[in-house]
Amino acid sequence: MKIVKQPYITNYELRKLEKHLKKIKNGEYEPYITVRRSNSVGLSHIVFSHKTKRCHHLFSLGELALFLHLEHDPEVLDIQEQYPLPINETLKWAKYLNYRHPAKYKERDGKDIPAATMTTDFVVTLYDATRDQLGIQPYNYKPSSALSTEFEPPQKVTRTQQKFKIEEMYWGRYNHHLTQITDEDLNPNKTYNLQWLRETYHHIRESQIEGPLCEGMLNTLTRSLINAPEKTLKQHLNHASLVHDVTELAALEIFQHLAYSDQLDVDLNERIEVFRPVMMITQHDEN
Repeated sequence: MKIVKQPYITNYELRKLEKHLKKIKNGEYEPYITVRRSNSVGLSHIVFSHKTKRCHHLFSLGELALFLHLEHDPEVLDIQEQYPLPINETLKWAKYLNYRHPAKYKERDGKDIPAATMTTDFVVTLYDATRDQLGIQPYNYKPSSALSTEFEPPQKVTRTQQKFKIEEMYWGRYNHHLTQITDEDLNPNKTYNLQWLRETYHHIRESQIEGPLCEGMLNTLTRSLINAPEKTLKQHLNHASLVHDVTELAALEIFQHLAYSDQLDVDLNERIEVFRPVMMITQHDEN
């Protein structure tokens, strides 16, 4: 078997990575690769999270979708995207597997090519209520087309799988299972809903989502949605705004909060539109 020649690690890359990992250890997280330093600006997003209280750098619509689902999960406490992996360790696993380690080909010097630091798309901190302890879950995102020879050349698909395997071996060494997610794992209706519902946290006041007003709106909207399922969301919001003497905009913002926080039993897997009826989970089960 031919031994694959590996790229070399530069002192500059080591110093840069060590400095970054030290920041992470001190609780100052920032992604190793940012939108401003990436080549996929057209599909990139910088998203502020109401959960983590910081901006997240996402390099594709698929990464954005996965981020929205993770952010919504009540067990998720923190999300660290573009998480850097120790280059000495990933290079060791590349040699073990006899796969070529990712490299910076634009910076090659003759036959010598510097190694590139590998990153994991998302490293999530979870709270496991059953065990009352925190856990770590790494995620790798790829569009399903990137894993299929129907859409990509076999050589490219194989290379994608090799890089995943190097990453998987690294995380496995620390008893963490690297989970690969594709667009086929994420309901597009739910992604659409989460992106719209979470907008309320950009401007809603804390007094609106705590206390008697929010509780009253929850009861009114629940009754209204169950008793008149044929009515549009706008009609339900108009009714709730009159009952509680608030503007229709305020009613909408509270609805968004109640639906996003799973207090209102609307089916997030069915697209929510203001001028259409809203499907409740109980209605979906009955159908």
